Amino acid sequence: MSEVKRVAFIPLESNPDTFNSLAQKLGLSPALSFSDVYSLTDPDLLSFIPRPVHALILIFPTTDDPTKQNNHLYTVGKAEGPVLYIKQTIKNACGLMALLHSVLNGAVAEKHIVPGSNLATLLEEAKPLDPYGRAELLINSPSLAAAHKEAAEAGETEAPDAEAEVDYHYIAFVRGTDGGVYEMDGSRTGERKIVESVGEDLLDSKDVRTTVGQIMRATGSVHCGILALVEGA
Repeated sequence: MSEVKRVAFIPLESNPDTFNSLAQKLGLSPALSFSDVYSLTDPDLLSFIPRPVHALILIFPTTDDPTKQNNHLYTVGKAEGPVLYIKQTIKNACGLMALLHSVLNGAVAEKHIVPGSNLATLLEEAKPLDPYGRAELLINSPSLAAAHKEAAEAGETEAPDAEAEVDYHYIAFVRGTDGGVYEMDGSRTGERKIVESVGEDLLDSKDVRTTVGQIMRATGSVHCGILALVEGA
């Protein structure tokens, strides 16, 4: 494991506009976008979400991390595996990590990243590296830092200082090359498999909806949010 220098980013707002702005600045095709998910159980509310859903991002308060009891279930990240996992070493960058994990995994990475973009370069350079080597790529990318800063400062509320302590956290759920669904949390040692097999659309899976819902309920908070990475929005 190599040493990385300490860097802090302005936290991202948990709204689709902020995530879409940053994703497109980095090189995600406009054919994909992040959209709010208002329910995992109400058929009417689920029917409003464009399909397919390629990834989910869960936002929850950090006062009671609902996944902390599962420490033993996370892998030790490595260069090869069913998902591309990046260790978070940048303070307040959990939103960025969730975004990157969402767009660099599954079919999204192959079909919806603009050639020659920051995301395309990051994906190519990150594949042979371990999670800490991938973290260094983020730290050493001025263009990524600039895009993140611009998106963070353009939010609906006044942007906090990069060194501020924030009270919410982002994790992503993505489809691996083995067809399973993985929880991707940059603050962990690696990914955690939550569902053995799903089709192209994550929200079509009752197991995915149930597992994400269980994590939300475990927070004991009504201040959770979900974003979906979708086509056709």
